Amino acid sequence: MYKLKITPYQIELKHPWITSRGELNTRDGFWVSISEDGKNSVEGEGDAAPLPILGTETIEQCRTLLEKFVSITEKYTLNELLEILADYRTTMPAACCGVESAIIDLQSKLGENPLQIQKSVRPLRVNQAAGTLQQPTIDNSGNSIVKLKIGIESVESEIELLKDLINTLPSHYRVRLDANQAWSMEQALIFIRALNELSGVDRVESLEEPIVDPTLEQINRLQHLSSFPIALDESISHFELHSLLNNNKLRRVVLKPTLIGGPQTTVKIARQFKQHRVEVVITSTLESHIGVDSAIQCALAIDPEQQLAHGLDTGKWLNEE
Repeated sequence: MYKLKITPYQIELKHPWITSRGELNTRDGFWVSISEDGKNSVEGEGDAAPLPILGTETIEQCRTLLEKFVSITEKYTLNELLEILADYRTTMPAACCGVESAIIDLQSKLGENPLQIQKSVRPLRVNQAAGTLQQPTIDNSGNSIVKLKIGIESVESEIELLKDLINTLPSHYRVRLDANQAWSMEQALIFIRALNELSGVDRVESLEEPIVDPTLEQINRLQHLSSFPIALDESISHFELHSLLNNNKLRRVVLKPTLIGGPQTTVKIARQFKQHRVEVVITSTLESHIGVDSAIQCALAIDPEQQLAHGLDTGKWLNEE
């Protein structure tokens, strides 16, 4: 018999997290723990950290579902609980992520390998979460992939800012851009065509979610014009999985366990994409260290060779927990 506990938290950010969809100053969520009744020496931990601006449930909805699992957990096995989560992942992904992460963590601590992680031959590669193009916070950490939020000012002004930045970055640094669906198709075309005229276009590592409510036809057109990957992220949930897997023009997806519904679910989907030769980047969403640790396990599971830099360098944005 298992017991599940939840603990609400609020963590202040050292700096505002600014995107085209809004600004965050705190990160709110619930730490989730699960243990076998009477055997508290082994406890699985998870993080349920909803982020409605990216399409998850609200904090209140998250709490309601977690409290339901608190009341029913003792009636089921761990695998049965994972099966029950399937009914809620589409509408309550953050709560499901917290419960699933805790279960997977407990299974791992009990000697299982639920994510089928192989021994990594290289250290974990991460990008720098460097804020906005307007106020980048780039350091010399050795992480040469710099991720920046764009789509905050006009396309024309951000092109000029990007030109200036590329000219000042060390030559081995590359820029990963994330528009969070800020643009219309016309604006995205203007931006990409301007990038193609830059002498430093090869310094652009990828562009995530350029347009609002994209269709696959639009993404394919943008990809046809781009030498770098056009990546889907939060819009993935708007498509049928089979339509994405069967689209041979798709080059990259960004998977966030908090938006997908948990680490095991994320790894399962990631492996399907990789079988179809689509690059997969695992990214955290400003969760606490528990949530980031779970996302790290996903990255190790799907990319043991560490061929890509994953978006897991977000802890520096949080004040001490």
